[in-house]
Amino acid sequence: MNYANCLTLSLLLPVLTVHANNEFKRSPLSMTKLKVSPIIDGYVNEQEWQGAKLIDQFVEFRPNLGKDALYPIKARIAYDESYLYIAAQITQPAKTITDRVLTQGDRIWDEDYFGITLDTNFDKRDAYLFHVTPSGVREDGLVDGTQYIAQWSTIWYAKTQRTEQGWSVEMAIPMQSVSFDPNKSNWGLQLRHKLSKPYKQIYWNINDPQNGGWTAPQVAQITNLHGLSQGKGIELKSGISFKDNPKESKWTPSLDAFYKFTPSVTGVLTLNTDFSGTDVDEVDINMTRFNQFFVEKRDFFLQDSQVFSFGDFNNDDYNGMPFYSRTIGQGPQSGVLDIDWGTKLTGKLGNTSFGLLSVNQEKDGQPEDKTQLTVARVKHQIGEAHQFGAMLTDGSANSRDNDRLFGVDYRYANDIFDNQQIRAFAWYQQTQKMYPEQDTKAYGAQITLPNDRVYLRTKYRYLGEDFNPALGFVNRNGINYYELVSHFRERPQSGVLSEYINYYQVNYHYYQRNDVNNNWLSKKYLIRPMRIEMKNSSIFQLQYIARKERLKKHYAMGRSIGFEAKDYSFDQWEAYYRTPTDQSVFGNITLSSGEFYDSDRQQVLAEINYKPNKHILLQLSRHHHYYSKNILSENMYNTRFKASIAFNNQWSWNTLIQHNTRADSLSIFSRLRYQSAPDELYQISVNKGYDLEDGWHERTTSFDEKTIKLNYINRW
Repeated sequence: MNYANCLTLSLLLPVLTVHANNEFKRSPLSMTKLKVSPIIDGYVNEQEWQGAKLIDQFVEFRPNLGKDALYPIKARIAYDESYLYIAAQITQPAKTITDRVLTQGDRIWDEDYFGITLDTNFDKRDAYLFHVTPSGVREDGLVDGTQYIAQWSTIWYAKTQRTEQGWSVEMAIPMQSVSFDPNKSNWGLQLRHKLSKPYKQIYWNINDPQNGGWTAPQVAQITNLHGLSQGKGIELKSGISFKDNPKESKWTPSLDAFYKFTPSVTGVLTLNTDFSGTDVDEVDINMTRFNQFFVEKRDFFLQDSQVFSFGDFNNDDYNGMPFYSRTIGQGPQSGVLDIDWGTKLTGKLGNTSFGLLSVNQEKDGQPEDKTQLTVARVKHQIGEAHQFGAMLTDGSANSRDNDRLFGVDYRYANDIFDNQQIRAFAWYQQTQKMYPEQDTKAYGAQITLPNDRVYLRTKYRYLGEDFNPALGFVNRNGINYYELVSHFRERPQSGVLSEYINYYQVNYHYYQRNDVNNNWLSKKYLIRPMRIEMKNSSIFQLQYIARKERLKKHYAMGRSIGFEAKDYSFDQWEAYYRTPTDQSVFGNITLSSGEFYDSDRQQVLAEINYKPNKHILLQLSRHHHYYSKNILSENMYNTRFKASIAFNNQWSWNTLIQHNTRADSLSIFSRLRYQSAPDELYQISVNKGYDLEDGWHERTTSFDEKTIKLNYINRW
């Protein structure tokens, strides 16, 4: 299948989409500015919230669109010059509340929660997300259109209370924690309540039933916000850490300083930056020939990170990404590199968003020298549908000569077929050449119909043989890449199936990579004839995968088995099952059987969780790969154990142990964490790794570091 065929199919399939229902669009809501702010304690006092707007029009979005909310909700919204306030009273029997998380920062998506999506520009493109569980565990993130950036966090306040009728929540979001244009009095807002048992997604506003209710395009308009203040716009995040490792033992101070030049323009200065408190990566066994991608977790780079997005590259689609922030502060020779200082300026002026990042750090391989890394990004919106952008990166970890990149991109986002979304992207990049004959360009285009019932994405990318951005991520260049991803999903609204099934789905995916002369290198298609989500949130799916691979050189997969350079055709069947997540023991398993090049392969990917209460979560996962070829066999597996102990909502202890036989490594990370308030954090952590190439008894220590870290945030 070539790209022209994919594009033709993309133009034919949308006729299958259903028409949007305008019944659940809410009229613009005029906000009330409070003279006396409510006390945020979780008790919704009528007098404190007098004058706030009352919202009780909530409707079920999933699984049955249009039904009344199972449990009544009374929400209130208001503001003053410094905060946006949200409260909700949820009438719900105590025995139906799923509330098993107590540690701030833990995953809450399998629990009950109430939250909002906040679009301070009301452009339905970028937004903030804030959610709270009945125990007061907070979740915040960024919404980049329909993509969620969960690693971002900021300061905000929320308290909850259990009541005889159910539970209540009060939230206060500081104006200093969000960016906005003070000349615009209209924002966008979505209110959301999620039930785990039975599974229900309840929303205030629904613009398009075919897309996720929490996304930026789904917000309703709130008006009459004026006289907002961010104080002096100064925030200081000071820290001190003690590191003990084989190289050194010392106390190190650090500082991140934020200044709001305007409510929509933020400057950041980081000095002696310390990332020792950042979560370690969960590393799966890599059964490919290509480098793995790991998401950014460091606060400095996550702040306003959506400004630097380019061409719809994201954490799930990264090959060819022009800027990958994890290239900063790391190098292939030295590993972690010290950052002496960094600056960032991000914001929005009119219809133009911009970001400028510059970092001074150690030079990879020569830590006594320094190198400067710079990234500049600009996006300009024309009308409602068109966005043009440009990006420039300069510098590299080792100060190589060809370290510069320039890129331009275009985004189109609109509604077709009665409010069905369509998104299109086109982009071009070029890295610096050392020789005229080098092919350092890359370009691509895609069209996406991100609808619930009929989803379709077609994509084409070209990455030149010498395209290797110093601050980007490329794990396979010298290719023409073609992609078609589609699904048809049905949500039964009546009849016998509607009593048991949330949805059933059929998928077809096709991927092809050719070399720069358009000779094929790999082909893959996936047919998923069955994916079913039941009313109890359990999922079962069955899929068939067929591949063709052209190896240009010998591929040594393990110690015993390798594959010669030639053409291969192989396939496999795969079954997946996820248990309901609202019980004390839950998990998932994937079973695969088939061929891998000219070997036989069986895979078992399993995870089991034990959560008897909100204080304890134990998780054990095992990814086991078994290969056999003639008389040879190969066993490779990755084992991961996680223990999360929450003593209360301030104290927690988390441990992660990982063992990988392909990398012959074992690592242990353990951290005791105390957070008395959103602006104070204390941590003690131990991070240790072993090289097991010669066995456990002959193990060698690959890294060993103990850390004490204290962070304080002050605002004016």
